Amino acid sequence: MRFADVVVPAQWASETLLSAEFSGDGAGSAPLTWAQQVMWRSLARYGSNHVFLNLRRTVPVSARAGADPAAVVRAVGALVGRHGALRTRVRVVDDVPRQETAAAGVLPLLVSPGVDDGARAAREVAGRFGDVAFDHAAEWPLRVALVTVGDRVRQIVVVFSHSTVDAHAAEVVLRDLRLLVLRGGLPTPAGPQSVDVARWQHGTDQGRSARAVGHWLREFDMLPPSPLPAPGPGLTPPWRRGVLVSAAVDTAIRLIAARHRVSGSAVLLAGVTAMAAGHGDRERTGIFPMAHNRFRAGYANAVANLGQIGFGVLDLSGRPHFGELLSRVWRVSLDALRHAYYDPVALRLGFEQRGVDPASAFQPYHYFNDVRLPVGGVDRLPAVTPEALRAATTGSTFGWTAGLDRAAWHLLTHVVDEPAGVGVTLTVDTRQLPLETVEPFLRGLEELLVRAAFDDVPWPWSPPTVTTGTVTTGTGTALTATAAAEPVERTTAADGSTYAEFAGGRVATAPLTWGQRAMWRTVAEFQAPAAYRVLTLPRTLAVSVRAGVDVPRAVRAMGALLARHESLRTRVRPYDGQLCQEASAAGRLPVGVHAVPRPADDPDGARVAAELATRLAGSPFDHAVEYPLRVALVTVADTVRQVVLVFSHCAVDFHAAATVLRDLRLLLLRGTADDPPGLQSLDVAGQERTVQQRRSQRAVAYWLRQFPGLPMTLADPVGTGPGPRYRQGSLVSPAVLHATRLVATRHGVSTSTALLAATAAVLDGGTGQDACGIVVMANNRFPPGYDRAVATLNQIGLCRLDLTGRPDFGTLLSRAGRAGLDAYRHAYYDPVEFERAFTGRGDDHRSVLAPLCYLNDTRLAPEVHPGVPGPDEAALRAMVVPDAVRWVGELDRFAWRCRVQVRDAPGAVELAVTADTRYLPVERAGRLLSGVEALLVEAAFHDVPWPWSPAG
Repeated sequence: MRFADVVVPAQWASETLLSAEFSGDGAGSAPLTWAQQVMWRSLARYGSNHVFLNLRRTVPVSARAGADPAAVVRAVGALVGRHGALRTRVRVVDDVPRQETAAAGVLPLLVSPGVDDGARAAREVAGRFGDVAFDHAAEWPLRVALVTVGDRVRQIVVVFSHSTVDAHAAEVVLRDLRLLVLRGGLPTPAGPQSVDVARWQHGTDQGRSARAVGHWLREFDMLPPSPLPAPGPGLTPPWRRGVLVSAAVDTAIRLIAARHRVSGSAVLLAGVTAMAAGHGDRERTGIFPMAHNRFRAGYANAVANLGQIGFGVLDLSGRPHFGELLSRVWRVSLDALRHAYYDPVALRLGFEQRGVDPASAFQPYHYFNDVRLPVGGVDRLPAVTPEALRAATTGSTFGWTAGLDRAAWHLLTHVVDEPAGVGVTLTVDTRQLPLETVEPFLRGLEELLVRAAFDDVPWPWSPPTVTTGTVTTGTGTALTATAAAEPVERTTAADGSTYAEFAGGRVATAPLTWGQRAMWRTVAEFQAPAAYRVLTLPRTLAVSVRAGVDVPRAVRAMGALLARHESLRTRVRPYDGQLCQEASAAGRLPVGVHAVPRPADDPDGARVAAELATRLAGSPFDHAVEYPLRVALVTVADTVRQVVLVFSHCAVDFHAAATVLRDLRLLLLRGTADDPPGLQSLDVAGQERTVQQRRSQRAVAYWLRQFPGLPMTLADPVGTGPGPRYRQGSLVSPAVLHATRLVATRHGVSTSTALLAATAAVLDGGTGQDACGIVVMANNRFPPGYDRAVATLNQIGLCRLDLTGRPDFGTLLSRAGRAGLDAYRHAYYDPVEFERAFTGRGDDHRSVLAPLCYLNDTRLAPEVHPGVPGPDEAALRAMVVPDAVRWVGELDRFAWRCRVQVRDAPGAVELAVTADTRYLPVERAGRLLSGVEALLVEAAFHDVPWPWSPAG
């Protein structure tokens, strides 16, 4: 065996792997199939959309099968040996791509442990495998993982490259895999493989291709001219994908198909066409369905990529009712699918000879791909009443999935099987169509099909609507952002989720606030999952059982909260190349509902709430499509006991989140919040463009005065630093809580000033420098009206602390108080002007502050507790625990070499450090936290002279 053929993607090369050896017939080289040529050209033109193209599949293995890893490895080896397409790679020879089938080789199999039936681990592995592009020249076109529970395989994850298989071929392969695992062999021969199909297509099938090309050219002659409108700025990524999962659509499709004697795919294609045509007056439009091309004898079990696009021109004249439209779609789509088997080079040449660019000529139309698989047998007609079918729409769910950077079409509709019904995905190019058209389009499609299941639907087919805006493409395709005139009440979905609806606000757009701009740069700089914690603010609100809050009441409170605070219904989108925030007047927010599975173990739901907060905060917000808030309710015995909220830091800061939680508590308990809301993000942005401009200018001037000559505490690396480079340490200290209060009372300063002075003293370490620079975070709540603002206002300030004359710690506290106030006063500024000022000095504004320590005090607790005496000195010293610093996390990327956070903790204060170990090794970072604690404990009862080292 040629073990040199083992190619393992670097992302999981260090994990547990097994090797499946294989050998089989049919080795050799061939040109690409026609479908492969289209895919390869698309990769060259648009780059890899591997998230879209990689085919993720999972095969459960029954516990009764008793499949051990060795047996499954043998089955996988036999599978790859059986199907030459699975051991075929695409390589470029003399600038021409060709597929090469190997006679033998080794396939690496990842082994991943799981629990229960392994399904959760399988989903995680499928995501990891599918999110990485295939190296078609080096890798085999499939990746396999075995999910084990104990010593048995419970799930087999297979991710196929679309280079040699399509969706139908993948199902053929998985059927064979199941039989090989259960029986150990297959008596029937395999179907045609990729190289077999390629040889036929480049030989005997050329005549069929010529007929198909002729059909395309004739149909195109009947198609009216259809230029695309001028593109707008769009989003990033430009193509956005909304998904409607609907059991009602599934049922309606089958009813309509039986009633009109057509296929379910024709029903969906007619529905999509009807919604796209809208109220337009075009008499002809193009339809472009994807054909699986399995009609040829012998192709039913082919393991190859055969899917190609069909084309037909649909007559819309006479304003037909939906039943007549469906009949026309059926005839035209059949003709289109019959002529979807062709040489793409011949098709392209045929159009180019007429002066037509086929890459752009069909972009204005819908591409339709129904990838559902037939279940076999007789499809029983569902017994359902019109009322029951309409009621089923309340269980439909809409959501957004991963966007695309590139695509060949500006409108794509995909249909897939889903456990809860049918999944219909609409992908739009946001440079041509706004996001607001997507959900109404899919909801309208559902409504149309539900009506057509029992009644004739006259032109213009779409449901009765109140139009809020229409965008018309060059084809006359009208996608209308609509709201149903009599909307179906959609409260609780089948999975327990529900929606908090809001209305009555304004539709408005404004630039980002200064705080948002600063935060947005952080969003752009941090893509690693470990950094999401920086950008999300998870919060949990406990609800007393005595309050008796049920789910409908909690959902109404959430709707009122969203209506009250415009910032919570504001998204970030580009306009004319500039990022702007856009507020919605009305809409709804998904709300998860989670019952505690074992109330005896979690009586108040706190454990489930903590898990939900971690999960909801574990992925980044897509600010263009998501509202900046995720919500879940935790119930115990049908009573809401916890409300979990995860805010985007681009919309609110710590103080704004606390304001929102206070208002939510009132809305839950009383149903109303009496006082008017504070300023919202759009209000703040308006002030920053006008009355706050002079404040920004003064702040930037302050930075330019204070920064020159500051000692750079962490300017030079002291080692290579272990990987990952950034380490996170934590010290949870009751001593710091009490010591800061005692120091603040003794010297007449704030606890924040005490922490600032102690951090500067420990960092300086008695070096004798004249100054110390620390970057601090300011909440910027001092301008009039900003105290209750719901917005992102926090920005960094520069504290230049005077160390001349070797002051004692008491004097240092006084100086730190003045320097801190100066920093906070000048921490509210336009970041664009700030960056321009430092660039004018010749500095890189993105890294110039990195050698300074960044101190962020995020506590929300009151400064003092009047009437509560502090501990005596012995009790305070007894609270100090030696070696209490714990290392709790790692990051691959971070903007600072040293960041110290001060956080509230139960009965304590948490000091957390994130250290770049190249500049601040782990040992020094740990001593920084323990040194601050020791200095504050000493200063609580004694004067501490320079160099501020605690006695003993």
